[in-house]
Amino acid sequence: MAQTSDTSARILDAAEALFARLGFAATTIKAIGTEAGVNPALLYYYFADKQQLYQAVLDRRVGDFARRAANLPAEIAPLEGIRRLVKAQVAFMQSSPHVPRLLARELADHEAANARPVIRELSTGAFRRLCELILAGQDDGTIRPDLDPAFTAISIISQTAWFFIAQPVVSGVMGYDGGLPAEEAAQFAEHAVRFAHSAVTVRPDRKREQP
Repeated sequence: MAQTSDTSARILDAAEALFARLGFAATTIKAIGTEAGVNPALLYYYFADKQQLYQAVLDRRVGDFARRAANLPAEIAPLEGIRRLVKAQVAFMQSSPHVPRLLARELADHEAANARPVIRELSTGAFRRLCELILAGQDDGTIRPDLDPAFTAISIISQTAWFFIAQPVVSGVMGYDGGLPAEEAAQFAEHAVRFAHSAVTVRPDRKREQP
């Protein structure tokens, strides 16, 4: 069982790297097998075809994040829930150096057509949970009542997604030649939480304002 799991993981790792580097159409089963160090025919033991393998790669990263986000405790305070979701998204984007490019390629090459199953998971997982937290915060007075929960959730998710997907641009404007250092990404995670909290929190001088 352990050997089977290890082989599957190697195949998924190799496929993720190649899909990110070459795109779905240009990546072959033979190339994935070579990259993984296994007989390409073995891939069909684990996955019916390249499309199923691609879906598995997406699900392993995006789907796992969506499911963990959906499992935040129901009783969690809204601002703490937002903090955990932002941190989880940063961890998800850092989980593999190939994830940002893989997602960017999927959007550019296929308009997210291959990602529809994981998008459904995101919409019923992380996105819905974030909207619930915003609504709860509006109910208890900690989050501004004038904000649209859906737009606010998109804004919170987008700032982290763009930071990682646009790494070449971000690195350049921050003065780094090459990839962004890990410590900068860690600092961004803290910034993203503070930024989100600042944007949504009711300030003392606004408490008496009408929506």
